[in-house]
Amino acid sequence: MNDIANLKRVLEVAATVPGNRVRFQSAGLINVSSCNEKPQLVSNWLWAFMQLSPIDKQTVRSSPGLFLADVTDVVYRGMTSGSRGKHYIYFAGSEWNQARIAARKHSFTWWGIDDSTPVINVASRLLPVRPVDMAIAGIVDDNFIKSLLNLLQERPAVIRGYPSRICEVAVRLFCERVPPVLGVICTGENLFDYQKELLETVFGANVIEEYGCQETGISGMTCPEAGRLHLDTNRCLYEVIDGELVTTDLFNYVMPLVRYKCGDILQLYNEPCPCGRSGLTAKVLGRIEDKIHTLEGIKYPGEITMPSFDSILNYQVVRQDDKIDIWLQPKPSIELLLEGLGNWVDNTFGEVNVQILLDESNYNLQTEAKKHKNEDNRWIRTITAGQWADWLKQGWLPSGNLNKTAQLLQQLMNPAVVINSGLPSQTQALLQTILDSPHDEPQSEKITARVLLFACNFITDTAEIKSIYNQASQRLLAVISSNDVALIDLLIPSLYLDTDFACNIWANYSKKARFSKLDAFSIHNLLSAIEAAAQFARKSRLTPIVKSLRPIVSILIGDLNFFAPRFGIWLLAHWCELIHGQTVTPMEVLQASLSDRFVNNWLMWRQQMLKAGNDIDINIDLTLSKLRSVAKSPQEKARVYIEQGYGMLVIRRQLEPLQWLKVVNQNAGILNNQSPNHDIDPVPWIPIILSLAQRLFEINEPELAYQCLVASATPNSRTSAFERLAFQVNDKQSVILELDAR
Repeated sequence: MNDIANLKRVLEVAATVPGNRVRFQSAGLINVSSCNEKPQLVSNWLWAFMQLSPIDKQTVRSSPGLFLADVTDVVYRGMTSGSRGKHYIYFAGSEWNQARIAARKHSFTWWGIDDSTPVINVASRLLPVRPVDMAIAGIVDDNFIKSLLNLLQERPAVIRGYPSRICEVAVRLFCERVPPVLGVICTGENLFDYQKELLETVFGANVIEEYGCQETGISGMTCPEAGRLHLDTNRCLYEVIDGELVTTDLFNYVMPLVRYKCGDILQLYNEPCPCGRSGLTAKVLGRIEDKIHTLEGIKYPGEITMPSFDSILNYQVVRQDDKIDIWLQPKPSIELLLEGLGNWVDNTFGEVNVQILLDESNYNLQTEAKKHKNEDNRWIRTITAGQWADWLKQGWLPSGNLNKTAQLLQQLMNPAVVINSGLPSQTQALLQTILDSPHDEPQSEKITARVLLFACNFITDTAEIKSIYNQASQRLLAVISSNDVALIDLLIPSLYLDTDFACNIWANYSKKARFSKLDAFSIHNLLSAIEAAAQFARKSRLTPIVKSLRPIVSILIGDLNFFAPRFGIWLLAHWCELIHGQTVTPMEVLQASLSDRFVNNWLMWRQQMLKAGNDIDINIDLTLSKLRSVAKSPQEKARVYIEQGYGMLVIRRQLEPLQWLKVVNQNAGILNNQSPNHDIDPVPWIPIILSLAQRLFEINEPELAYQCLVASATPNSRTSAFERLAFQVNDKQSVILELDAR
C-alpha cells in the first residue's frame, strides 16, 4: 500500500510539470479543462499509468527545466553518468536524500557494514558519502598504492569502485601483503568472473555487486547468500519493456522522472531469491548502446562469460569489425600460456584477427620514487609569485629542507585522498612531523610557518587549529620583519575561529599587517580560508546577512576577486564583521589611509547593508547612490548592480525576475552562454541567480529557473580539485566492448 501511495503522490507532482503534460494527457492520466488549471489525476489513475509512454534520457536532457517541479527544497545536485559524453544535471530534495541514505544503510547491513565501517572509494570519480568514508583518486602508481595501503593499515575498510579500476589496483598488489579488507564493492560496470576471482584472491574479501542510477532512484546490491542483485523496490518502481529498464522514482518531488528509460538492459528473475528476501532480483546486462557481435548473435556485456586463465591476471577485449585487440597482464613468474584464451576467443567470436597487447609494467612496487633536484628557493618563488597550477600539474617537489613542507601543501591543494571532514591521516601525520621539526634557515622557516597557517583552513577541530596557529605564528614572527607580506597570514584564520580568539588576533597583529599586500600564497590562503569561514558561518548562524546571502562563500570569493589588486586588511576586517556579527577591530582600521573613492563608498555601503539586516525600511537606492556615482569602469558599474541585489535580498525584497535576468546576462553573461564585453566574475552573482530561480519558477519559466539552479553551484576548491584529478584518469571502462568503425 505504501508503494501505491508513494506512486500516486509522485504522479500528482509530476503532472504539474510542463514536460509531462502532453504525455499524461495522451495516456488519460490527468483531467485538464484549461491551461491554467492544475492537473488532477483521474479516478482510475493506476490503469492509466500503465498506458503511459516511457520517456528517454535524450528527451529529458534536451529540456531538463521542463521536468522541474520545485526549487525550494533542492538539497542534492547530481550529474548523469554521461557514458557517451552527454549528460545533464538533476536535482532532488530532502525526502529523496533521506531515502537514498536509508536504502544504502539497509543494504550494507546484509554484509555486516555498519556506520562505523569506512568505505574507501578507490580509483573512481566517486566521492565519500558518510562521515567515515574516504576517496582516493589518481593514476594507479606507487604513490597511489602506498596511500591505499596506509589507509587500510590504519583501519580495516571496505573498498569500492569500478571493477576495471579496482582490478588495476589488485594487479599491483598481487604479490604484496594486503592489510585486512572487509569487502570489495564493484559498481558502475559489469563484473566478470575473472575479475571477481582476482579481487577475492588479492583482497581476501567478499566481492559485492552494487547497481545504481542516481537520477532515477535506482539502487541495488547483491545478497550474501545467493549473490543475486536485489533492487530497492521501496525507492523506485521497476519495469522492463523490450529488455530495457523503465523506472519511476517514488521520492524525487523536485525533478520527478516517471516511466524513465535510463538506458540499462536488465533481466528480471521470475522466481524469488533463495536468500528469502522479498522484492525484485535482476541481472544487469549492460547499456543499450553496448552491443557486441558474437557467434551467437548480438550480445550485451553481461551476457558474455569472461573466464579466468591460469597465467593471466587481467585482460580487456576490444572488438572492431573483424579485428580484436586483447590487452592483458600476465601473472608474474609464470609462463604465459595463450591456448585457453585463444579457445575462448574462437568459441565466442569465431574467426577474427587477434592482436595481443602485453603489459608487464604493473607488478611489484618500486621503492625508489623519482626525485626532482629542484632547489628550495625555486619552489618558494613558484608558490609566492608563480602559478600554483603549474607546479601542481607537474608534480615536482624540492628535494632539500622543504620537501615535506611542499608535500603538505600539495596534499592540501591537490588532494588524492578526500574525507568528509578534517585531513586524511597521512596528511595529518605529515603535518605533525613538520610541527615537530622546525628549520633553522630563515627562508625555509618562513614558508613552512605560512604553510602551517594555511593548513588550519582544512582542520575541523577548533582546539587543534588554535594549537597549530599558536605554534606557526611564533615561528613566523621569529623570522619576518614588520613590513613582510606574510603578516597577512596571521590575520586570515580570524575568519573562521571563534569571535574572542579572532579579536585577540586583530589586537595583536592588525597594526603590523595594516599595509600588507598579497602574493600568490596569500591569495590561495584567503580563498581556502573563505570556504572555512563559510562553514563557520553556517554552523554558528550568527548574522542575518549570512542567512540572506546564500551561499556566503560566493560573496566572499567575489569580493576577493574584485578587490585583490587593491587589497588591504580593511577587506579582511569587513569579512570578519560579516561572519562574526560584530567588529573585530576599531572601525578606523577599515578605512585608514584609503584614498580610493570606490573602496571608501563600498565600505560605507556594506556597513549600511549590515545594519539593514534588521531594518527592512532602508532605502536601497538612496544608500547606493554614492557608490553608483563613483563607479567608473564597467567592472565597478556591474559591482553596483551586484550590491543592489544583495541589499534587496538582505531586506527581503523580491527581485523582479525578468528585469534581473536581463541585468545578469548583460553584466555577467552567465545564463545566455555569451561573455559580456568586459571581464566580469560570475561567482558573486550566485546568490542573486539562486533567488531568481524561485521567482522564475513562480512565473512559469521553468527552463530559466533550471538554468539558474545549474549556474548557482556553490564553489568548493577541494571537491573541484579532487574531481579534476579523478576525471583525468578514472573513467569507467568496460573490459569488453565493441567500437563502431564508422
